[in-house]
Amino acid sequence: MTATPRGPSLTVVGVRWLLALTLAACGADARPPTAAPANHAATTPPALAAPAVAAADRRCLPLVSDACGCVYSCGVGVRDGDGWRVTHPFWGDTPLAGRVDRFCVGDACTDAFHVELVCDGICAPRAADASCHFDDRGACVGAAS
Repeated sequence: MTATPRGPSLTVVGVRWLLALTLAACGADARPPTAAPANHAATTPPALAAPAVAAADRRCLPLVSDACGCVYSCGVGVRDGDGWRVTHPFWGDTPLAGRVDRFCVGDACTDAFHVELVCDGICAPRAADASCHFDDRGACVGAAS
């Protein structure tokens, strides 16, 4: 007795046809969705945009950590109750809790955001950038920017 190769059963063929007809009827598209051009900035719809913040409640200052002695370039802080919520490119989208106070190294003093960081006194003291300010585009910049 010779074995005869068997084709797909009628059930398998029927399921394949049913699947093909369902995809065609639902308008399935085999092409992947097109992505937005890489140079196109994503925009937030006006209804979801962040509320405007009064100038006195938004500052551009250097960041310092009292625990580490580390000094960082200019960051943006927004008043948050009695403290400040500070953002900086080094920490990405993670805001830091802080306060505004004078920071001095020798005779070089400036206002700075004193932020709360977990660290172990790893930085040598150095003066903070006293030139931090918002430029004409609203970007927080300083001498190191």
